[in-house]
Amino acid sequence: MKSLRVDGRLSFVVLLVSQLAATMGFTFVLPFMPIYVQALGVEDAGHAAAWAGVINSSTAVTMALAAPLWGKLGDRVGLKPMLLRATVAGSIVIGLMGLVGSPWQLLALKTLQGCLTGTVAAATVLVSATAPAERAGARLGTLQMVIFVAAAAGPFFGGVFADLVGIRASFGVTAALLAASAVLISIWVKEERSDAEKGGEESVAAEGSLPYRKLAPSLLALFVVQVAIMSAAPAMPGLLSALMDKPVRVATLAGWVIATGALAASVGSAAGGKLVARFGARKVIIWTLLLAGISALPQAGVDSVAMLWALRLLTGLFVGTAIPVANLAIRDSAHPGRQGEAFGVAGTATSTGNAIGPLAGGLLASSFGFGAPFLVPGVCLVVVSAIIWGTPLLAVGYRTALRDH
Repeated sequence: MKSLRVDGRLSFVVLLVSQLAATMGFTFVLPFMPIYVQALGVEDAGHAAAWAGVINSSTAVTMALAAPLWGKLGDRVGLKPMLLRATVAGSIVIGLMGLVGSPWQLLALKTLQGCLTGTVAAATVLVSATAPAERAGARLGTLQMVIFVAAAAGPFFGGVFADLVGIRASFGVTAALLAASAVLISIWVKEERSDAEKGGEESVAAEGSLPYRKLAPSLLALFVVQVAIMSAAPAMPGLLSALMDKPVRVATLAGWVIATGALAASVGSAAGGKLVARFGARKVIIWTLLLAGISALPQAGVDSVAMLWALRLLTGLFVGTAIPVANLAIRDSAHPGRQGEAFGVAGTATSTGNAIGPLAGGLLASSFGFGAPFLVPGVCLVVVSAIIWGTPLLAVGYRTALRDH
């Protein structure tokens, strides 16, 4: 494996800045995707939400299939090329999305995007593989915090930009942000091989299959969190329109709700490392999923924009805490020489959630109303929390599990 050593704190900060730009770019177009689909010829709002769900899901499906392959390749040829590949490809493909003339063309480009991109997964494994053990939790939490801050800024500015200038121009901004991120990575992040990775015991120890039993709770948590996050996006403009007496600047408002939820998630990410040190990863994951589910359930029946916004903040806070904790558990479960492969599998879990979330959200909104995409994920969060808590009880017996707690 060819690994990446971040040259001190300065290079780590540059890496964070690059991911801030990249994630802002990818989320810049999120709040107005259903509106863009309508502009491409799908006039009915419910059908546009379903189309938006299918289009966003296509990216996640192909990314889920490609992530393990990119992860294994990263272990062999290096992590920097993988991050550059994802960033440059994203800049080109998303730039072309602003030129499409039909939903089918947009679908084709979103499918190609999933095959070639994946900057968050690439950056996560990069940080995991290069951070000192004592700083891994803090660095993963900081990275996730930056990603959530970018995910907050991207939809907000993207929605405002779309209302003021136009949707097609927003894709050009996304391409520019990703290109800037690629330049930062290319210049500031250095690559070198460590002595341990040139052969010997480390290579032998890295052989064999991944410890999937240890990885399973974290993978399941990442999956259900992404379902909960992404299922709301296709339905958000429609639900907000239904809650407003005079729907105006819906893209801006949708961007604001999504953005502030992501900002709340960044606060949770910053606290995740400290909670793990005190309570352990498993307990933190169980409780954050449970509380996220409880806060998501009533969103289906809100009667005001303010109530929806407040509940989205709570949900964002709890899911934001769960993600870096799950990533830290994955890091600790996999051999250093298999970090790319382990996080590739995690990328598959995340991308599968990204695929099912928008698709389910769009179909639920079209079939049962705009509240359903908030109710069903809330139930899923609670159920998965119970599964992660209850599985050891079934496997090793009630008393032994209580001692482990």
